[in-house]
Amino acid sequence: MNRFPLTRRQWLAHAGAAGLAISAGPRAFAQSDWPKQPIRLIVPYAPGGANDVTLRLVSKHVAEKIGQPILVDNRPGAGGVVGTNVVAKAPPDGYTVGVGATSTLIATPLTNPESTVDVQKDLVFVSLLAVAPMLLAVNTSVPVNSASELPAYLREQKGKLSYGSMAVGHFGHVVLKDVSDTFEAGMVHAAYKGEAPLLQDLISGQIQMALITPPAVRAMAEAKRVKLLAVSGTKRIKLFPNVPTFAEQGFKNPLYQMNAGWIGIIAPAGTPAEAVRRLEAEFSAAVKHPEVNEKISEMGLEPIGANAQTFAETFARERPVWRELLKKAGVQVRA
Repeated sequence: MNRFPLTRRQWLAHAGAAGLAISAGPRAFAQSDWPKQPIRLIVPYAPGGANDVTLRLVSKHVAEKIGQPILVDNRPGAGGVVGTNVVAKAPPDGYTVGVGATSTLIATPLTNPESTVDVQKDLVFVSLLAVAPMLLAVNTSVPVNSASELPAYLREQKGKLSYGSMAVGHFGHVVLKDVSDTFEAGMVHAAYKGEAPLLQDLISGQIQMALITPPAVRAMAEAKRVKLLAVSGTKRIKLFPNVPTFAEQGFKNPLYQMNAGWIGIIAPAGTPAEAVRRLEAEFSAAVKHPEVNEKISEMGLEPIGANAQTFAETFARERPVWRELLKKAGVQVRA
């Protein structure tokens, strides 16, 4: 995969509305033609995770506005590679869109040889929906109740603990790899196809800790089947106001002050500009709808509802940062 062969200005223009060329065909795509059939939304994770929950909520409102159903199609596997490939290879006719996340559009392409999608050539951005903090959850048998207590425990249990994440290079992997290295814990990493199976193994004790999104862990945390020690980012979240940030507990590395990532809508390159602009407007509006906005906030996400240009700028700004974070975490980064 080529590394940014276009200039920054050219790339942002390409990723925004200006670069969304109308596909050639026997007749011109007219706005009145679209949509004439249901739209397929590819979610590259198993059902039940943050992306799945959020997208089903937002898509319901978008479907009402465009007058066609939006069919959620979960395609988990290989850290998002499977689902993202489906989007990239779909006909660019405005009837297939997908979920793009920090992990699937940045981390996985940088680290997973199975990833063949060139984001800047094969996909276009539609709308940035929300940014996502993550919570450090531990099995109830772990005898600590705050992140500040972790260092001593990790050193005592050197080589005996394991942690999970949704993929090699995922935010949960990078953060807990840093924790393991900093405190000489020698923890073993296990990658999962989605948050639901990860959470199952955390509860059963197959792994001792993981970073998990608020919507996925909420029920188990409220049932006291896992313990929450910290939240990533710069502020506490509405859903768990009593869970302090890593920074509040003495973790100074800027990594812990980052949002775990973002989620947004993507489409195959060449999707008609009129369809992209309509989807951009409707998805952005849906996120800003008071009811949807409140529900997204309650799930522990920060609603954004930004346009394609903002999404493109976010990608371009964060990709090089993630490259360096992955290198520092000891993850092999592809050229």
